[in-house]
Amino acid sequence: MKIVFITLLLSQLLHAQEPRSLNSLTVYLESHDLAGVGNTKKCFASYLPQLEQVGANWSTAYSGCQRQADTVRDTVLSKLGGEQNLMREAALRIDSYIDSCLRITNVLDYFNCFAKLSKQQLATMYAISFNASENALSLTQQLNGIDVNRYLCTNRTEESYVLGTARIFDALDKCLQLAANSAKTTD
Repeated sequence: MKIVFITLLLSQLLHAQEPRSLNSLTVYLESHDLAGVGNTKKCFASYLPQLEQVGANWSTAYSGCQRQADTVRDTVLSKLGGEQNLMREAALRIDSYIDSCLRITNVLDYFNCFAKLSKQQLATMYAISFNASENALSLTQQLNGIDVNRYLCTNRTEESYVLGTARIFDALDKCLQLAANSAKTTD
């Protein structure tokens, strides 16, 4: 009997969108000839709202963890947006210089243009490469830290949910056992 009630309860919790699961369970119990229905209904009437509240608390806390991580992630990415634009502008200047060299038709001027490229733009290319590598490493570390904090936060909410539901299910089980025992003694 315990397994039937717990299975019913779990299926109701999984499919419940509102606190109507208690009403559905009450209708089910009233329509079936089960011993101790009145006491059993009282057990579910007492503990099902508690389970729903634990689930609602978990949902709110879990969403809060996700929002917090997303906010921090957006802040980190926006801070590096300026650096990204500076690199883009420097790379476009080099690209523009290369394009101007490619448009030269005079052979000597063409070679001289590219010779100057190595002198004028090489330092910029190395600076872009160095800064990009450094920023990518820093960003990866920051994003990993955000992911770790998100995991820790959601893990705490899941732990609270599991412990809370376990406590309520234990109390519900004891209540159902008492209901079953009192039904047996009245028979």
